[in-house]
Amino acid sequence: MRGITLVEMMVTLAVVAILASIAYPLYTSHVQQSRRGDAWQALTAAQSQMEQCYAQYFAYNNAACTVSASSPGGYYQVQVSSATTASGYVLTATPAAGGLQAADTTCSSFNVSNSGLRSAANAQGSDTSSTCWPH
Repeated sequence: MRGITLVEMMVTLAVVAILASIAYPLYTSHVQQSRRGDAWQALTAAQSQMEQCYAQYFAYNNAACTVSASSPGGYYQVQVSSATTASGYVLTATPAAGGLQAADTTCSSFNVSNSGLRSAANAQGSDTSSTCWPH
């Protein structure tokens, strides 16, 4: 007799299940990492908008100074966290609520200041700048 036995089929199915259980989390992690570029792009554009505002009004906290609320891909929301003084600001990008990046707990927020200082934090608030920002 020729063909596949039930035991061979079950072994094959077990191997496929093991490979899938390893591959899916790695794939998900890689996709999340690639989407972080959307936050970097949004923060860079927002920095440019803030610097244009400063060049025009000589202050970062002018009412006319606004930044785009969402990133180009829609994965992140950008807001001015701190622009209470005319001489400085901090921009923050966080995953859009209910969006695809909301599950990215490693890089839950990206920050950039007017001086160019970049930082990132995980869901618990610990510094993950070296992991989240490109080198």
